[in-house]
Amino acid sequence: MATGEGKDGNKYEWQSWPPDSLEGMPPKRRRLVGWTVVFWFILLGGLLGPAAEAAGIAQPWRSLLVAAVLAAVFVPLIRGAVLETRQLRAEGIELPGYPATRKTVITNALLAGVLWTLFAVTAAIDMPVFPLLPIAATIWLVYLIRRWKAGSHGTPAR
Repeated sequence: MATGEGKDGNKYEWQSWPPDSLEGMPPKRRRLVGWTVVFWFILLGGLLGPAAEAAGIAQPWRSLLVAAVLAAVFVPLIRGAVLETRQLRAEGIELPGYPATRKTVITNALLAGVLWTLFAVTAAIDMPVFPLLPIAATIWLVYLIRRWKAGSHGTPAR
């Protein structure tokens, strides 16, 4: 973890940055966000899908292969970010969480609805497809709804 003297009496330098910016995140959480962007847009869309198709892997197995690759990469990154967050909380440093507001719940509900609609249309035209992304969006939506109903509005769920 990057230590150093931050501004305004903060223990770590990254604490001096705005908490809603990438620089204001702890190093491991920042790394997790960075790798998410890289894998989501470049690897998934550009490389893994066509490569699996060229290898002759059918669609449901292709999506499961993508999920396995993502799990192999993101499980250690998520674990590191969680351990870092716990360590910082033990030091008395509270990190801002993803806000669970009415607006974010509605936005994520619309996104999940669009993804399920796209899945239904794709399945209706007899294209083999696995609903990995709609399932992930629904799980995230349920998580946000639970946090919003619990009244945690912006504080991390424990």
